[in-house]
Amino acid sequence: MEQHTLVMREAKQEDIPRLVVLMDQLGYPVTEEDFRTRFAPIQEHSDYQTYVAESDGEVVGMIGLIKEMRFERDGIHVRVGSLVVDDRYRGSGIGRALLLAAEGWAGTVGARALALNSGNREERTGAHAFYRHLGFTGTSTGFVKLLQ
Repeated sequence: MEQHTLVMREAKQEDIPRLVVLMDQLGYPVTEEDFRTRFAPIQEHSDYQTYVAESDGEVVGMIGLIKEMRFERDGIHVRVGSLVVDDRYRGSGIGRALLLAAEGWAGTVGARALALNSGNREERTGAHAFYRHLGFTGTSTGFVKLLQ
């Protein structure tokens, strides 16, 4: 089996074309222009962190993190806002590596927990099993109301 070099690093503006492809694979299509507009303030905000996984120079995964305080719990928590691995690379350990990078950042900001939401759609059942395998527990169902 061919060996690939995997590098974890902070995302940069130059990664946006690949991030747009990954967001589409995650089920959230976006144009490069719109993603640039979204990503700029996220990249500049100290409570946010975005890592990419690079294999042989190509961005093949990303994780977006948000540092938050909670009303119902003490301390700092980190929420995974987005996590996606290119469908050609799923099952190769990249998702695990991205979550380990997330845990590392969470530790540096003093977080007590790492949380994420994952849709209740049939195509997400594999992702749910993956999260459980890595020690996450399903504790709630999310709801959204669009305001605009």
